[in-house]
Amino acid sequence: MASNEFFSKWEGKIMDEITLKRGGKGITFNKLSDCFAVRLKHGKATDEKALEASLGRPETEVKHMNSAVLDKMEIFSVKKTAELEKTMDELRKAPAGDIVTHIYNIDNTPGGRVIPTGTITIQFEPGVENHTREEILKEFGLEIIEDLDFLPHGYTVKLTKASKENPLKTAATLQKRKEIKTAEPDLNFKIAYLYTPAGMLYPRQWHLNNIGDPILGLKEGADVKAKEAWNINRGSQEITVCVIDDAFDLEHPDFNVPGKIVTPNDFGQDDLDPSPTMHYENHGTACAGLAIAQENGTGVVGLAPGCSFMPVRLANELSDDFLVELFQYAIDNKADVISCSWHADIRNFPLSVKISAIIHKAATQGRENNKGCVILFAAGNYALPLDGVKDGEICYQGFALHPDVIAVGASNSLDQYSTYSNYGPELTICAPSSGSPGRNVVTTDRRGFQGYGMSDFTYSFGGTSASTPIAAGLAALILSVDPDLSASQVRQIIIDTADKIDEENGGYVNGHSHLYGYGRINAHKALILAGHFNQGKTCSIENIVNKKIPDMKEVEDIILFPYEGTIEKIDVSVDIRHTYRGDLRVVLISPPGDEITLVDRMVPGWQDDIIRSFRSTDEPGLFKSVVNSSAKGEWRLKVIDEGR
Repeated sequence: MASNEFFSKWEGKIMDEITLKRGGKGITFNKLSDCFAVRLKHGKATDEKALEASLGRPETEVKHMNSAVLDKMEIFSVKKTAELEKTMDELRKAPAGDIVTHIYNIDNTPGGRVIPTGTITIQFEPGVENHTREEILKEFGLEIIEDLDFLPHGYTVKLTKASKENPLKTAATLQKRKEIKTAEPDLNFKIAYLYTPAGMLYPRQWHLNNIGDPILGLKEGADVKAKEAWNINRGSQEITVCVIDDAFDLEHPDFNVPGKIVTPNDFGQDDLDPSPTMHYENHGTACAGLAIAQENGTGVVGLAPGCSFMPVRLANELSDDFLVELFQYAIDNKADVISCSWHADIRNFPLSVKISAIIHKAATQGRENNKGCVILFAAGNYALPLDGVKDGEICYQGFALHPDVIAVGASNSLDQYSTYSNYGPELTICAPSSGSPGRNVVTTDRRGFQGYGMSDFTYSFGGTSASTPIAAGLAALILSVDPDLSASQVRQIIIDTADKIDEENGGYVNGHSHLYGYGRINAHKALILAGHFNQGKTCSIENIVNKKIPDMKEVEDIILFPYEGTIEKIDVSVDIRHTYRGDLRVVLISPPGDEITLVDRMVPGWQDDIIRSFRSTDEPGLFKSVVNSSAKGEWRLKVIDEGR
């Protein structure tokens, strides 16, 4: 597991608390009494001297503890906890400071420390007039910094000098307003990688082809049926697996193949080289090998060896906004599969609406054909319910619980439950990994002595960190067979073809087990089904209009849709170039005459242009009059200038 540097050097003492809703679930923020975080307007306060030079010398002694790199914040502790508030007030007076904020613990979870980043995600209820939105923003001293096209009626706002309270208190007050659907402070939080320690090496990759050996803890057939699947497809280079993790040794011979690596990125160092920079950054190299290691006759082989590899490196902490950047990067660069063997280092962690929305966007609009990225998250290694309480400990694994995500648990080399694996009715499937009893997993490692072992490969990898990229490799194989499948169809194929292992102890009800999900993945059966999967057709028409929008008048265009068919879902994208977009209303009119108001004087109105997409999957109420009706006929798009 990667080193937990962030917040690891002290234990915070808890004082005040505030309860907020995050992702619709109530969580309690407990203020820590011995630490705070600072962000400067320019530069960084990376030690005590830099803090003093920028903000002045506080009366009580402070000590620099660590950095929250992504949000350019520095973390300090105070020697006298009784002086915390006074110290922070002193520092806030300095003009060079941007943010001086408390640090919080969520529900007293071990490691569950978070830092408010100074912004809030706010989502208005549908139908709230623009002038009302502007009045509310003004009342709370909030300024819009981003219009969230993936979250209907959603914005990222920042506090200003006119704001009277901190982000948590502001969000708490906003959550009580009837005009507000959601108000959540954006957070910086630590992440945990889910590794449990434990080619010519193909015979040792039992998870691909398990021939059985009771003495070695192997059961024949306790594998993903890779050998049989590869007779159908070994993966297409046109299909890209994005592995988001701590770092990757891209010079490893199992990755360093012409055309294999595409659009790498390092969000930790803000460059394009996701190579390790610290001695403990071994996790990503091991995960990637299980999904896509190239077949070269000398090393290991991934389940989808022919597919391309998009390596994306994380820092040791994340924030709501940076997660949006991560998934938007995968969307923009046409990732087909996204594999995530990590979660927030907080047991009780519901996702913010912003994170939920960007994952939904990736899962429903990503890929070259906009049929959605297949997104997989590790279930976790706590032996806890994904959503529940065990021995008094609350667990809510927000990433794995997202409805668009495939949550992956672990089974062992004996086709039994890996006793560390998180479980519950939300678990989608399981894939082979380590276990006791059972064998560890063999995969790629950083070259030489730099990684987990002393060679280019590790023989002791495991956890749901291992099972997740194996399942991601299967998703890539399925798309290699039929790239026109949607993400939801790939998910269904994986579910429908999974093997119901350990039926005696698995507790299967209606085909689902809390321990194994719908079963252990079977690549052979999945590829057979993928080749014969019945799918509906998606039709689209693009219409480029070169018409001026006259002041205080309207302009209309007709789009003729000539095909018969029932609308299952509908996406409408508009690109309207116009100064002061707050003047405009945009209305879609269906062939029977149903009017759908897409835009009603956008906020902030002073900005130019309307470039938005509207989808029935995001706003079912908006399109309820046309879903399940005929698509054929004349569709009209009307743009009305209503002036100021």
